[in-house]
Amino acid sequence: MIRHSYDSDDTELATAVAASAHAIHSLVEAISQAQITKSNKEPPKGGPIRNTSTTKATARSLSFLRPPVSLAEYQRQNRGLRSSDAKTDAWENAQIAKIRRRYEKMHLEILAWENGKKAREKRKMEMKKSELEQRRSRNLKHYYSKIGRIDHIAAGARTQLEEKRKHEEYIVKEKTRKMRSTGKTPVNCFCF
Repeated sequence: MIRHSYDSDDTELATAVAASAHAIHSLVEAISQAQITKSNKEPPKGGPIRNTSTTKATARSLSFLRPPVSLAEYQRQNRGLRSSDAKTDAWENAQIAKIRRRYEKMHLEILAWENGKKAREKRKMEMKKSELEQRRSRNLKHYYSKIGRIDHIAAGARTQLEEKRKHEEYIVKEKTRKMRSTGKTPVNCFCF
């Protein structure tokens, strides 16, 4: 079973991110709905007729891939529009720029949170790795001391065995020397 530990800040941040995403979605929906409604209205008498290129220019200003267009740039592109439309479009661009700045800030906060969590987990992993290395080192020392003790005991046993063999050979040689000096040979008894 895997246990996750979440800070209370994690759930609050996740809730804030979800609410922000919902707010952005709602705002984009409202803006696009307003654009559709605006393009379906008939222009007032004497005013210029709005064409699809104006709607496309407004849609381009909503794109998150491009920076917002400045007021002067926008007016230069759309010289035929009324001044109230230019002001409306400038307001729209300013609001979109404000939204982008706010969400860029939130994006940076999320990135900072993510990096902080990753760094904390990396520190934990390094600490566990260090603990494992220390355990491994202790286990190796213990192993080598056991091996050394076994080698020492085995060397002592070999030495004792060699001494016992030499002693028994010495006894046999002494008996052989005595037999040669006395002339008696050993008698093997095959008694049942």
